[in-house]
Amino acid sequence: MLINNHMNNISLQKIQLMDASQLRRYRRIIDKLLSQKTPVLKGELLSLVEQFLARKASFLALARKHTTPFYILDKPALEMGLKAFTAAFDQHLPGCEYYYAMKVNHHPYIIKRAVAHGFGIDISSGRELMIALRCGAKKLVFSGPGKTLAELELAVSHSDKVIINLDSFQELARLNQVASKKRRSVRAGVRIFTRYHNVWNKFGIDLTELPEFWRKSQEYPSISLQGIQFHMSWNENARPYALVIKELAGCLVQKFTKAELATIKFIDFGGGFRPYLSEGYYPWGTLAGSLIKTVDDHLGQMSHFKDKYYITAAVPIDRYAYGIGQAIKKYLQPLVNCVYYTEPGRIIANGAMHVMLQVVDVKSPQKIIADGGINIVGWERFLHDYFPLINLTNPDRREVSSCIYGSLCMPDDLWGYTCFAKKIKLGDYILVPNQGGLTFSLAQNFIKPIPPVYFLNK
Repeated sequence: MLINNHMNNISLQKIQLMDASQLRRYRRIIDKLLSQKTPVLKGELLSLVEQFLARKASFLALARKHTTPFYILDKPALEMGLKAFTAAFDQHLPGCEYYYAMKVNHHPYIIKRAVAHGFGIDISSGRELMIALRCGAKKLVFSGPGKTLAELELAVSHSDKVIINLDSFQELARLNQVASKKRRSVRAGVRIFTRYHNVWNKFGIDLTELPEFWRKSQEYPSISLQGIQFHMSWNENARPYALVIKELAGCLVQKFTKAELATIKFIDFGGGFRPYLSEGYYPWGTLAGSLIKTVDDHLGQMSHFKDKYYITAAVPIDRYAYGIGQAIKKYLQPLVNCVYYTEPGRIIANGAMHVMLQVVDVKSPQKIIADGGINIVGWERFLHDYFPLINLTNPDRREVSSCIYGSLCMPDDLWGYTCFAKKIKLGDYILVPNQGGLTFSLAQNFIKPIPPVYFLNK
């Protein structure tokens, strides 16, 4: 009887989602979006493909030795990424300290090599803390919202190595309780967000609350609040960092005393550096393109755009370092005498890992099935993100239109819409390059198991 009463309140209806005036407004907005020109970076990633083809023999040797699919951990690329990053910031921001963001790729070899290059490790959970310690990390920053009591207890137990970046006033109080109980003194920072953070305002406290937070921390004798952290991801250039640095400096000038400024020991400007000329996105990744594709999907028809894909805009790491260094010299160094931290992730790991597949079915020249599915990368990234697929068995400098699907029983199991190939045959080896960032860490045993990792030494 109870179920029937509930069912009586449910009915299928056709409704308008908004009133007529709102609909007219959105029609005008959509018309404007569709008619205006969209700024994009056009081109192709042939030079990147040629770099991989120059090492074709090494990749094929791995493929013939091991059963596909598998990850390739590219040792030379990892070393190059670590050295390029440190060289850029050593030049433009001397004394900067580096903390590899292991959430991006937690493979022990990558963590160990980062530590060997003098990096600390940026962690976001108790699990990551234990992995980092097992990999030999000597210094860690623990960031992220919602740290559990058990995680705080673990971090306090390793307070000689861990700085805890606090996310809220309540977390400040909880950490003091844990530290007091363990009779330990804990170094801490506080994460902030500003008007520039948009969706990243989930993390930390509002910049306007920073002075209150700093003074509140003085009530907790077990906590030594020493630093300020901010982070925004996927930054096209150094400008977002510079804007926040300027905003933070304004707060410090207006709201902090000279004595309080003297207690700031570090400022952590996070990570978020985009890999340069590494990947792209499809036209429906633009706002106008997404509207067109939504309509086409609703009508059950294919979308046809002028371009196959666009290049993801970024600058070389040297330009990030220069812009950040200049902003710090202009706005922060006149105010505070501290060390600066950064937390690179994708910029280090992206090129350090690739995926090797093999063609197991050719249904037509335009419909190819590979033996690995997107459980290898953990999400349907290739519906939106473009990476050049390279047929190592029959390579070519030109791309052919051919949908390369994975082997999962899912329609969204797609690797890409084109491939650098003369032709694609049964048994061909397909390389998916630059899959080291937020892929291996997200992989899952879904239908097919997570594949093994093999090392490329040259």
